[in-house]
Amino acid sequence: MLHKSTLRGSALLIATMLSTALVQPALAQSDLVTVVVTDEPKSLDPCDTDLSNNARILRNNVTETLVNLDPANGAVLPSLATEWRQIDDLTWEFKLREGVTFHDGSAFDAAAVVAALARATNPDIGCEVGLATLQGNTFTGEAVDATTLVIKTGTVEPILPNKLSALDIGAPVTPADAKTREPIGTGPYALKAWSAGQSVALQAFDDYWGDKPAIANANIVWRGESAVRAAMVDTGEAQIAFEIAPQDATSANDIAFPNAETSLLRIDQAIAPLDDKRVREALNLAIDRDGLIGTVFNEGATKAMQVVLPSVFGYNPDIPVWPYDPDRARALLDEARAAGVPVDTEIVLYGRIGIYPNSAESMEAIQAMLLDVGFNARLEMMETTPWLEKLIGPFPAERQPSLLQTQIDNTEGDAVFTLPNRFTSGGNTSTLADPSVDDLIARASAATGDERQSLFQQAFANIAVEAINIVPLFHMVTIARVSPDLNYVPDVQAGNEIKLRSISYK
Repeated sequence: MLHKSTLRGSALLIATMLSTALVQPALAQSDLVTVVVTDEPKSLDPCDTDLSNNARILRNNVTETLVNLDPANGAVLPSLATEWRQIDDLTWEFKLREGVTFHDGSAFDAAAVVAALARATNPDIGCEVGLATLQGNTFTGEAVDATTLVIKTGTVEPILPNKLSALDIGAPVTPADAKTREPIGTGPYALKAWSAGQSVALQAFDDYWGDKPAIANANIVWRGESAVRAAMVDTGEAQIAFEIAPQDATSANDIAFPNAETSLLRIDQAIAPLDDKRVREALNLAIDRDGLIGTVFNEGATKAMQVVLPSVFGYNPDIPVWPYDPDRARALLDEARAAGVPVDTEIVLYGRIGIYPNSAESMEAIQAMLLDVGFNARLEMMETTPWLEKLIGPFPAERQPSLLQTQIDNTEGDAVFTLPNRFTSGGNTSTLADPSVDDLIARASAATGDERQSLFQQAFANIAVEAINIVPLFHMVTIARVSPDLNYVPDVQAGNEIKLRSISYK
């Protein structure tokens, strides 16, 4: 069992660092809000918002989508599109909002959406939304007139409007054949500056079509240490700080909220010894999840067995949570070893610094648990960029067996936003190549109603129980520290979307 005392030394060290490293900043002004997050965005391209560290800056701040999803129930809400209808199995029509302009003064119209859709699905650019949410189908846009858009799909997409909630629309001047660092959208804020390694500055857009922001300027900065982020709110250097670690959540200004993320270890099961099911089962039995809750993970986290929350359509309620059984884990490794499986091969645990509070501490604890049952496990903590190289394929044929610390979020409410790109042979973050899983997910994605739900549930059962393709950990809870001078309540989408327009000073 892991005890809270294991964190005291690091907490004292951080406190000592803070006393010398922080300087007293200027007081917050009513026309500026500063938000501190864990890490710098990978890019600020409108087509890369499938990565949360990009989306939280761009989505509904700088760029907007045709529709939004209600954080309370996942319902599809109008945004740049005001209405839509399905004409036939492969054809949808969208009516677009009139009187909308991009930050450069150009008009938002159906042609702009057609261009954004073509760009997002262009494999030569490598857009995250094309590699993830829109992966596995073809999408052809047609501008019937300025405010009428028709989208045809290669195969049936029964929830196409939901999927388009992930497609951020950039201005027509956005390069058609390359990524950009200067996004031009229709949102309430325009990009003012991206100072690499330091901050992103946004400024309110005077000609925004909707309700104007209460605060004219926003700065997003990043700091790796939870205690540093928390202290920045206390000193007035920032007004909102995300991802506060449990041991640092000591203020009445700390707000805990479910964030739709599920933490897990991705198993690279193409490489021995992880290609043996007994070894993958032993990995799961070796982890004391109860001991991790309330120590390195927030006490509000709940043990997970599949990579979506119960609120997601397709969730399987009949999958049991893994017990902690180190003796059974040792026996399975002995059995596999006797059968010739190279179970003593070194397995690398790739962790990402700052992926969630206590990310390194959690991986250190898991490494110790794996070593305890007989795994040869080495931990390597990585910054975001090299970690993304491990997350996103294609993967080199010659590589060490590995487990990757990651999270999967689903605020869209349907399993199709989780399964295809992460657990199919063509998925951009998938290490699986199982035709039976591919078939289940493909049939589920094209189905509706009870059939859709049943097929997704079968897919989750296959991944978690029959094949054991993952090491699920927890459905996560996030803590944000919010200045008492501010009106702001984070919702379940806050991990991917900092809704700056909703923020005001008291």
